[in-house]
Amino acid sequence: MNSRHPGKIARFLRRGAALSILLAAATPALAFQGEGTVRIGMLESQTGTFAPYGLPGLWGSAIAIDEINAAGGVTIDGRKVRIAVTPAPGGYDAGGDPAQSILLLKKMLTDDRVLMIKGLSASNTGLTVFNYLNELEKEGNPIVVHSSAVGAPGLSEISKWGFRNTFSEVDIVEGVAAAVQKRTGAKSAAFIITKDNPYFPSIAEKAIIPALKKLGIEVKAMTDAVTSDRDFTRQVDQIRAANPDMVYVLANTLPAINFLKEAKRRGLNPKAFIGGISQLTVETLKAGGDAVEGMIMAGSYDAASPAIKKFSDEYQKRHKQDISLFAVNGHEAIYLIKDALEKSGIKNTPETLVEDRRKFRDALAKASTVSVTGEKIAFNAVRDTPKAGVLLTIKNGQFVAWP
Repeated sequence: MNSRHPGKIARFLRRGAALSILLAAATPALAFQGEGTVRIGMLESQTGTFAPYGLPGLWGSAIAIDEINAAGGVTIDGRKVRIAVTPAPGGYDAGGDPAQSILLLKKMLTDDRVLMIKGLSASNTGLTVFNYLNELEKEGNPIVVHSSAVGAPGLSEISKWGFRNTFSEVDIVEGVAAAVQKRTGAKSAAFIITKDNPYFPSIAEKAIIPALKKLGIEVKAMTDAVTSDRDFTRQVDQIRAANPDMVYVLANTLPAINFLKEAKRRGLNPKAFIGGISQLTVETLKAGGDAVEGMIMAGSYDAASPAIKKFSDEYQKRHKQDISLFAVNGHEAIYLIKDALEKSGIKNTPETLVEDRRKFRDALAKASTVSVTGEKIAFNAVRDTPKAGVLLTIKNGQFVAWP
């Protein structure tokens, strides 16, 4: 039969050869001590709703990795090796899908054989992945996942293998409310909350509402939305009917912008709109326009600080945009990882990988660094990094210190 179809056989062989080349290209190269690299995985949201957090986190991390490698790399087992991201250059993109995040985590754990994973750009994926880390520990094959973006209260307490250096608003919401109350005389508040992201309902219930109650500020209206909403007529009308002094906008970047634009069109004009870290994005400034002017939020740094200028200039040079909180967090995350790598005592070989992952976890819990903000960053007992915080507002299309 084959002798009667020489053309088909030739085409089959050519396709087979091409497939072999593709498979070879897709097989990750070894990246251990013998090759002069230490391999870390990257899992940031690079597309979709959470890209405004994931891309800056990735880009900030990349700058830090380039800085470290240009200075000779990290010292492991007496030898200088480079930090290598797997897969190069930007890791994997799970968007905001928790299930896809788990699949990619498994791939990095077993196929790519990374030492640890830096990533997760949204609290819904953080909740799923951090719970899955406990399953991996039960199986005897755990791995560190370090996020510089997920912020829902209590997430880092789920697993001892989950770490965060995000800026937690939980510690500063009372201070924000008190400052707004002092400045404006506010006595009442309302909320819009995107309920499909666990971060927003959680921080409202566990931190903001108790803080308002303590200050004697009445919550007069609470309205909800989902991330995919585009029409916010109902939410604006509900809040406008309550006539609150303050409005908390607990939403991802795009729905927050659309809500604020609808609020401006329909004459909702409280004494203050209060946002959060989800609004600390370039997209808020570019797409929000006049609708976001004057919004108040807390961040981890003042962009005008001289300490941050070198990083800010490099980021601007590479990406033609200003830094954000998520870029700063991504940068400092890599320096925390560097500190742990050099103090962990790992061997960085294929044979020691499982043991190395445990040693790295123990070292990361004790790691510290000085951020580009000038603040010393270290983990607390539940693997979060408390930060002082700075009150910000949007003025003339820029984040500036407030008041």
